[in-house]
Amino acid sequence: MKGASFTTALTTAVGLTLTLLLLGTLVVIAFLGKQWESSIRSAARVQVYFMRDIDAGTLQYAQEALRTDAAVSVARFLDAETASRQLEAELGESFVDFLGYVPLPEAMDLTLNAAHSNLDSLHVLAQMWSDLPGVAEVVWPEALLQSLDHGIRSVTSPLLMVAGLFLIVSVLLMNNTIRLSIFSKRFIIKTMQLVGAKPRSIRAPFLWSGVALGMISGLLAFAIITGLLSGFKTMAGDLGIALNLPVVLALGGLLISMGVVVAWGATWFSVNRFLRADDDGLH
Repeated sequence: MKGASFTTALTTAVGLTLTLLLLGTLVVIAFLGKQWESSIRSAARVQVYFMRDIDAGTLQYAQEALRTDAAVSVARFLDAETASRQLEAELGESFVDFLGYVPLPEAMDLTLNAAHSNLDSLHVLAQMWSDLPGVAEVVWPEALLQSLDHGIRSVTSPLLMVAGLFLIVSVLLMNNTIRLSIFSKRFIIKTMQLVGAKPRSIRAPFLWSGVALGMISGLLAFAIITGLLSGFKTMAGDLGIALNLPVVLALGGLLISMGVVVAWGATWFSVNRFLRADDDGLH
C-alpha cells in the first residue's frame, strides 16, 4: 500500500512539476520580451540642436532643462568644435580652415527612459523641447519607433491568446492530476466517513498532502528553470543581466504559490465530491 501511495504521490508531483514548468517558461518568455522591447526603446536617441548665435546664458538654461527632464536618463553635450575636429579626423581634411567657421551647431544627445521612448510621448517632448529658448531643431527616430510599435501590436494579441490558452490548459492539467490522485483514495475517504469522522478531519490530511505536493512541484519547476537560465547565461550573458535576483525570486514565489493554490483547491473539491458521493458513485 505504501508503495502504491508513493507511486501516486510521485506521479502527481511529476505532473504538477511539468505543468508549472510550462507556466514558468511562459512567464520568463513574457518578461524577456518586455526587457527586449525596453532595451530597443532605450537605445532610441534624440538630438537637440541649438542656434548658432546662442549666448552662454541661454545655452546653459536649455542644457539644464534638458538634463533635468524626467524623461531623460542620459544627457550628453556635443561641443561644436570638438565634433568638428572628430569629423575632420574621420574625413581626413580640414573643412573648418577652408570654410573659415565651424559649420556644426552645439547639440545635446539624449537617451530616454523606456517609458517615454514611444511615439505619443516623443511627439509631446519634441514639441516642448523645440519651444525652449535657443533650440533650433529636435531630431528623433520616428520611423524606427513606428516600426517597433507596429511590430509589437502585430504579435501581442496572438501571443496573449496563446498564453491565455496555455494558462487554462495548465490549470486544468494540474486539477486533473490532483483529482486522479484523490480518486485512488476514494474508498479510504468513504471508510473514514462511515466510522464517524467529520468532513473537516477527513479533508485535513489530504489538503496538507496537496499543499506539500504543490510546494515540492513549485520548487522543482523553479530549480529546472533556474538551471536552464544558468545554462543560457553561459551562452549569452545578456540574459543573466535581464533576469536579476529579485526577478528570479519573484518567479520562484509565483511557481510555488501557483502550485499550492491549485493543489489545495483541486484537493478540496475532489475530497468534497467523494464525501457527497453514495456507494454507487464510488465505482
